[in-house]
Amino acid sequence: MTYANLTTWDEALKTFYLPGAVEQLNHSKPMADLLEVNEEDVEGTDATIEMHYGRTTGIGARADGGDLPDANYQKHKKATVPMKYVYGRVSFTGPTIKATKSDRGSYARVIDREVKGLIEDLGKEVNRMFWGIGYGVLARWRSSESTTSYTLQKRYTGNDVAADGFASTFGAKYLEEMNNAVPVVFTASATVATVLTVDATNIAVSAITTGTNYDTVTCTNPDVTEAAGTFYVRPGNLATCNASTAAGAQRYEPMGLRGIVTDQDLDEIICYDGTNTGFTVNDPLQGLAVATYTWFTANVDSLSTRYSGQRSLTFSMMDKMFDRVEKKAGKDYGPDSIWTTRAIRREYLELCRIDRRAVNTMTLDGGWKAVEYNGIPLLVDDDAVDGEMYFLTLKDLQVYRMSDYEWMQKDGAVLSRISDKDAYEAVLFRYHELGCQRRNSQGVICDLAYTPDGD
Repeated sequence: MTYANLTTWDEALKTFYLPGAVEQLNHSKPMADLLEVNEEDVEGTDATIEMHYGRTTGIGARADGGDLPDANYQKHKKATVPMKYVYGRVSFTGPTIKATKSDRGSYARVIDREVKGLIEDLGKEVNRMFWGIGYGVLARWRSSESTTSYTLQKRYTGNDVAADGFASTFGAKYLEEMNNAVPVVFTASATVATVLTVDATNIAVSAITTGTNYDTVTCTNPDVTEAAGTFYVRPGNLATCNASTAAGAQRYEPMGLRGIVTDQDLDEIICYDGTNTGFTVNDPLQGLAVATYTWFTANVDSLSTRYSGQRSLTFSMMDKMFDRVEKKAGKDYGPDSIWTTRAIRREYLELCRIDRRAVNTMTLDGGWKAVEYNGIPLLVDDDAVDGEMYFLTLKDLQVYRMSDYEWMQKDGAVLSRISDKDAYEAVLFRYHELGCQRRNSQGVICDLAYTPDGD
């Protein structure tokens, strides 16, 4: 394939790369592949979910000739899910494009590699987001260190900062390939965070040393004073916020399962690290605070204080969570799948081996392989949270979207000239958000002991 000018490359991006990109991005990871997509309930920049949470009380038994029960109604609540906007951007110089005419395709291969690399990287980022809470957490800082070397929490529990918060298991895994990140620092009054300051300096990781309990990164000096709870995000994916910020306005990433399958509001997850517990801006999922809408919570099995310790996985734990979710979801409706990490799957398989239980395998739509538990598939996702096992009813989770993956081409061309440069760029985008119709049909077992990968 040898292209000689902007016109032919523009056409190639539209007719050759885009169909392949959409296919790969929507089917490259099991979670993205198996979640249902909903475009019908999206109006403007929001999706509206109508949730049924209560039944009528207009029923009862009465004496002969007694008064009939008072009429009542089914209880419904509408939730608004604002769209989030995800982008991938790639650029080429004019000489690179021009050189495809005479260099027998070598520059064409450069462009081909860049575009396909963009597609692969965007797919990885979206899958990471599917397991997050919309705040873009990549890693958590551990303790005071030099200005160019930092250790990042890696184990689910047992680190230096008391009980650990969300993302303590990540270590440096999200900095290994895409090493750009900026720190977010808490400013707290007593134990409640009042300000989240997103620094503008890219830490620019130059080296990573992996370990069992912590990963160490060597980087440029971010010139920011870290404190307990500091976490890292991609530059531009989160905004500085304080008590006057509207709930959720600072979150630019789509919602993920860690924010949905819980009995807490989002601010309590992000600002919890054993020192800080919550944020002055109440940030509830889909606008429904759990303190007000007590029915809008998932089923959570954890120690008395989440992240404070670990316990061995047992069949009894799994059976109880399955029953809790099935009771809320309805028999033969949910849960319809279990999701966890490779480490926790090994714990499950070891249980089966010790108990001499046969382990059946299943092949799902799309060719995904899973082991079977109680008639439903148990799948692994590399972005799932270590130390946790999710019992999901996927039918009650949907990706609401305004658009599938598309090239930005409102001006008529995919390749647009970069101002003041002999260079051109192409932007791939998708407008979507992960929403939940029934939160109580989801469940999670937390605080599980495991042997990390590679140990």
